Amino acid sequence: MKKRHEQTQRLISFWIASLTMVALALLLSAWTASFSHANRNQDLAVSALARVVDIQYERGVPLEQMVVWLPDMLKSYRARDFVLLRSGEPVYQWQAETEPDRRPSVTYQRTLRSGNIMRITLARPMLLLGFGFEEWILISVGLIAAFVVVGVGTVWLNREMAGVEILAYRARKINRGDLDAAAQPLKGERPLSVGRAMIRLHRQWRKEREAKLELDRRIRANTFLDSELGLGNAMFFESRLQAQTHSGMMEGQGMVCLIQFSGLDGLPAQTRLPVLRQFAELCEPLLSEHSDGVFARRHWLELALLVPMLPLKEAEALAARLQRIADRLDLPKGADREQLVHIGLAYYNQGDQPDQVLEEAEMALRAAQLQGHSNWFMYDKGAVDRELAQGTVRWRSLIENALGRRAWATFYQPIRGRDGELLCHELFSRMRDAKGQLVRAALYRPMARRCGLIPRIERVLMELGLQQMRNSGSDTPFSVNIAAESLLHPRFGKSVAMLLANYQARRSQLILELNERELVQHAEALTPVLQELKRVGVQLSVDGVGHTVEKTDYIDRFDIDWIKLHPSLVRQLPLRPENQLFITSLIQAASHSKVKVLAEGVDDESDWLALKQLGADGGQGIWFGDAVAYDESAAS
Repeated sequence: MKKRHEQTQRLISFWIASLTMVALALLLSAWTASFSHANRNQDLAVSALARVVDIQYERGVPLEQMVVWLPDMLKSYRARDFVLLRSGEPVYQWQAETEPDRRPSVTYQRTLRSGNIMRITLARPMLLLGFGFEEWILISVGLIAAFVVVGVGTVWLNREMAGVEILAYRARKINRGDLDAAAQPLKGERPLSVGRAMIRLHRQWRKEREAKLELDRRIRANTFLDSELGLGNAMFFESRLQAQTHSGMMEGQGMVCLIQFSGLDGLPAQTRLPVLRQFAELCEPLLSEHSDGVFARRHWLELALLVPMLPLKEAEALAARLQRIADRLDLPKGADREQLVHIGLAYYNQGDQPDQVLEEAEMALRAAQLQGHSNWFMYDKGAVDRELAQGTVRWRSLIENALGRRAWATFYQPIRGRDGELLCHELFSRMRDAKGQLVRAALYRPMARRCGLIPRIERVLMELGLQQMRNSGSDTPFSVNIAAESLLHPRFGKSVAMLLANYQARRSQLILELNERELVQHAEALTPVLQELKRVGVQLSVDGVGHTVEKTDYIDRFDIDWIKLHPSLVRQLPLRPENQLFITSLIQAASHSKVKVLAEGVDDESDWLALKQLGADGGQGIWFGDAVAYDESAAS
């Protein structure tokens, strides 16, 4: 808890000062009244003495008799001297025998009815010196009681004001964006009714928020999902296939697989759907091994599978496993098990056209159907990349050698905001082989993942990025792609903590970029790791948003700083109203938080203008600048 706020301190100080001033004013008023009363009593006593002397003259008592009792009376008055004048001449004069005290004196003069003048000098009344023991006891008890009341009141007010400040601290957390603080009452906060009202309002907001997120998810789902199977629809599959292209050509290698359930043809829909659902469920463990894979329903009885960066041998093994899964299905009456499933595969290479790849997959499917019984057929035109076809053992040796030599070339691509300002960079990498040739990340990363070397590679790239930012003196944030398996590796957290300890001033520059699907799948296991990274100042980014339909509650849960729309949503955006609806829903779902919505794959102005109109905060792609290699000579 922070130190008590200055406003409450001033309020308490003002309260104490006010009580003190009131007490002093009352004390001063009482003293003044008492002093005035003492002076008035002394004046009345002098007047009474003058009347006594006057009466004695009127009765004809000679002066010689008055002087007998007058000294005793003057002593009772504690007079210092007394003079009785007649025609200006003193007829009687008296002076105290004892030495007068140091108190100031006051002289009273009275003209008697007899014409004589009486002049008497008395000590000025002293209020405090006139108090006896009992009075001082009474005053002390009163002062102690007053101090006790003030002390108790101060303690009570401090406690109540502390409760108000605790409530204000909670409100400040909410104002800083920690909306969940509204649902977390703090001990001792006052007034309780305000705290309870905040909790109630948070519950209502949470319900409305969850309803809105569910509505947004349904909007996106209805755009790209098949409502019967829960898989992507034909539009989804085509957009993801287009996402693997650059300038109309496929960017890497991979496989397109079409699965036709010919044996269910002629059966009613309510009979066919359970078989398709059963097949999709049995395929889930198989497809979970390929995080970049896309599974969709193209037609009533046809499913489609896209797996980028898959070696040829594994593509063949995958087709065989799909065939075995189909053989295990429980079929309804009337289904043809002999010709239940036909699978057509097309293996594509960099530079192929997506329409050509689909056409080859359809040709392979027709070839499988011509063979009659359930089987699979691959359209193979020899488009197998030599680098990708290398064995796992050779790849492990190549990557470990590069790790030992720290043979990585880094490239930085700018990410710019709505007005063209530089927001951050994304770090890309290539691996240098033993001959000094650069190997694309699209080639070595899938193999490194299979060899379990991704955590080591990503740790090296983080260190290179921090070191290069320090050498160049740049304060611009930069992002490094990181896999969930790296964050979950038992030794990865300690190595990253040691790395960040050496670059404490650069922590806030580092952005760790996770894939949305991996983040959602491993959310529970990643929670403590990501919370610790946020605590030390590292920013978090999520890419591939929109590649699949996921709830966006992870934005609040992990306090995400950036999200990146998948390139398939961005390309040819003005011509794709379904993508515009999808992006609008995502931006609205993220509008309550501080997260910035960026778009990947912005290659031309029309896409960027459409994104700006929809509310995107920034973009990344050729339109803003290609990735540039880090120049060590320029940095030094």
